[in-house]
Amino acid sequence: MENTCIHTFKPVNVYMDISLVSINDFDEVAGTIKIVAILNISWNDESLVWDTSVYGNTTSLTFTQGKIWLPQMFLLNPAESNEPISNKHFKVTVTHTGDVQWNSGGMLKAICTPDVSKFPFDQHTCTLEMSAWGFLTKQVTLTIPSPTVNLKLYNVNNEWDVIDSNTTLWSDTFDIAKYSITIKRRYLNFLVTVVIPIIMLALVNPFVFILPFNSGERTSYSITVLLAFTVNMTVVSDRMPSSSHPMSHLSYYILSMISVSAVIVIVNIFQTRTYSKGDRNQPIPRYICKSVDFLQQICRRNRIGIKTKRVLTQSSRNDQTVTNEAIEKTLHLENSESPDTTDEPLSESVGSKAGEHRIANDGVHEPTWDAVAKMFDRQGFRKQF
Repeated sequence: MENTCIHTFKPVNVYMDISLVSINDFDEVAGTIKIVAILNISWNDESLVWDTSVYGNTTSLTFTQGKIWLPQMFLLNPAESNEPISNKHFKVTVTHTGDVQWNSGGMLKAICTPDVSKFPFDQHTCTLEMSAWGFLTKQVTLTIPSPTVNLKLYNVNNEWDVIDSNTTLWSDTFDIAKYSITIKRRYLNFLVTVVIPIIMLALVNPFVFILPFNSGERTSYSITVLLAFTVNMTVVSDRMPSSSHPMSHLSYYILSMISVSAVIVIVNIFQTRTYSKGDRNQPIPRYICKSVDFLQQICRRNRIGIKTKRVLTQSSRNDQTVTNEAIEKTLHLENSESPDTTDEPLSESVGSKAGEHRIANDGVHEPTWDAVAKMFDRQGFRKQF
């Protein structure tokens, strides 16, 4: 009877950990990350076992890596050429039991898709995918002993902090080891030099509406703030990532502030023109009168509501019952500030503030051009806050 000899091969189990040394560059536009890492790779090779008593009690040997078989590792998501992660000058250490320790590594440049929508408070997760290229799972299997990336040798980066890391293993026809690191931008410098100045400019922008018309500084003030935003925009654009998908929310904020400043400049020009008009020679259109009256009524209701709340709060603190007489007194005091409707000459102004209202020839109460300009001041300053 013919004997059949069946040879079975078991796969080589390769253990691989990664130690992060430094983050050299992270390009948000190109979507690449460049790091220096060390691969700590070990396995057991039965063909390298020897008897220590025969070889002078030698338990281990260290020699160049080209003299034995190596599970060459490849980066599967490279940003440049795909070459083995190794160097001919690296050495391996072999023990008499066949255990092999190989420390490989170098400069790795991988693809990393960024998300700069929260710039400068953004964080990114980059993954390095590695595999023993050319070996199937039945030949070489990968094992990742550690659930995180080793950071003992990591050199702190001035722009990025490593806040998290994890490892996963994908296995099918061949094994892929995935090492993920999450980096967060150091935003303090950008916050002090860019974000805070922009917020301060946005705060001083609406104060143009409280400058008097006859000061001659309203238009120049608003134009100065607009130019400051424009200059700041050019400075910020050089420091922000030039990514269009997605764009940073800060870019939209700066654009909105420039738009608001441009609108304020236009409004101030029209206000100055309105304030200088003569009430006799240039009558106010009826739709403008209605608009001003409507805005005045809103302001009056707001003042009545505030005063009523003060009466209610003061009465509740004193444990007194709020009577309708107190509220009616508040309304009466507020209504007494409204313009009178008594007959006066056309050139004479009446109302709560001199020069803001007049009685037209037909007896209709209407605002003056001065009142129109000042009403835009009240609304413009109030809407900004």
